[in-house]
Amino acid sequence: MRVLSLSAVCSLLLSAFAVEQIGAAPTFISDGDLLPTALLPRGPVGGKVPGLHLNSATFRPTVEHGAWLVEFYSPSCHHCQKFAPTWEDVVKMSGHFADSSDFRMARVDCMAQGDLCNEQKVKWYPSVKLYFDGQQKGDYSGDRTYDDLMNFVKAKAADYRQVREDRLKQQQP
Repeated sequence: MRVLSLSAVCSLLLSAFAVEQIGAAPTFISDGDLLPTALLPRGPVGGKVPGLHLNSATFRPTVEHGAWLVEFYSPSCHHCQKFAPTWEDVVKMSGHFADSSDFRMARVDCMAQGDLCNEQKVKWYPSVKLYFDGQQKGDYSGDRTYDDLMNFVKAKAADYRQVREDRLKQQQP
């Protein structure tokens, strides 16, 4: 008779409960690999929050169009780890701004993308920077709470929506 190790049994049980709890839809993580959500623990995965992660090759072409709020972080930073669930919650709740205001959110891992973070003048972690059509418009300096960050997102999405409307008016004869 074959015996399974205790850790293997625990892993199987955790996977089974995770499927019930969070479903089995696939989730992208920072390097673009596809993992079944059931295998992912709640919260950051290896210091990385699921969602859009930018790198040196994708940063410029991505932020050139629309409004972007980008978090620059280090996976080894305690403050970043503490802020990650707040960032993830705001990303989830602000998805509708992508359609109505062309406002999106992304992250950059500064340990993996040090040159990009230096280029963007990141001085501390986490740093949250706002971009309109590729131009940096400022840094988020509010509290690292859900309410403050969400209020900032709402205000900046409205600002960018106005920028787009003004641009359209200028193009009309």
